[in-house]
Amino acid sequence: MPMHTIIQQQRKALGLTQEQVARCLNVSTAAVSKWENGLTSPDVGLLPPLARLLKVDMNALFEFHETLSRQEIGLFCNQLAGKAPEEAFALALDKLREFPHDEALRLNVALLLDGLLVQAPTDHPELEAQVSTWYAQLGQSEDETIRASANSMQVNRYIRQNQLDKAQEVLDTIPDKGAQWAALPDKLMLQVSIDLKRGQPEAAALALEQTLFQAGTRTQLLLSRLVDAELACGDAHAARWVAEASQALAQALELWPYNQHTALWQVAVHNRDAQEALTRLEQMLAALEQPWQLGDTVLYRRMAPQAKPFQPGELRALLLQQLEQDPDLIWLRELPRAQALLQRIHP
Repeated sequence: MPMHTIIQQQRKALGLTQEQVARCLNVSTAAVSKWENGLTSPDVGLLPPLARLLKVDMNALFEFHETLSRQEIGLFCNQLAGKAPEEAFALALDKLREFPHDEALRLNVALLLDGLLVQAPTDHPELEAQVSTWYAQLGQSEDETIRASANSMQVNRYIRQNQLDKAQEVLDTIPDKGAQWAALPDKLMLQVSIDLKRGQPEAAALALEQTLFQAGTRTQLLLSRLVDAELACGDAHAARWVAEASQALAQALELWPYNQHTALWQVAVHNRDAQEALTRLEQMLAALEQPWQLGDTVLYRRMAPQAKPFQPGELRALLLQQLEQDPDLIWLRELPRAQALLQRIHP
């Protein structure tokens, strides 16, 4: 946050007028006004008394707080990933004391530790409260991306904790830009037109591939949640129709073959159809064992050099752990076919 914004916000928060600040510092009201508009800055000799008057830290006023690079944040988060929640939180707090104004660091730490708490075998109410506090702080950020990410994660946390009123309260603060931009020309389409006019069809095609991939992936997620909603409504026929539409979409848009079976697995498990559930599970595991690269597709081949290496091993283990440990799947894992799949965990 720039110095002029800090001065203005802190003055107003303390209920001071520009005239009062000017009198305390023995300067003109016009000088204070210029500081707050970013036209000039206070003399160096005025900064200590100004900081005391506004009750702010000198580092905050000077903006001498250092931030970490994206790579440094990633390396630090990797150090936390394999640790127990208590140890990870202690290390995170130390790092945040060192870089108290680094919002990107705080967000990434909160996301990682939130995930650790979800996977923890025991409850950690104090740590849960700390993560919520971080999200609440970041929800006031001036950075729109950070603010939206923090608020979205806070909504997910409240839903997970069954605090639905709080979830709705935070969700209502997240702006829906769809209506705002609906009447304007689509930025992507305009960029594509510019690229084609410039004789840069590869750039246009890459941008379209990326958008199509994102849209297809999101549409599959929407269909998956619609399956959940239809099942909750008691309409098994509609749920199956949606699941089959999800499968067709994955095939038509050359999405990851694993995605062709997930919605149908949801329906089979809900209906306690053991044979279909196991068939879908076997198909998902088989898809995870087959190499799949964007470079092998027609629709996304230009994206391949930018794509991260595909590592399905963790998801494969999670699927089998779900079969082995989920209390709602007791009826399924006792079957011989299921036991054969579990041998992949305990050969």
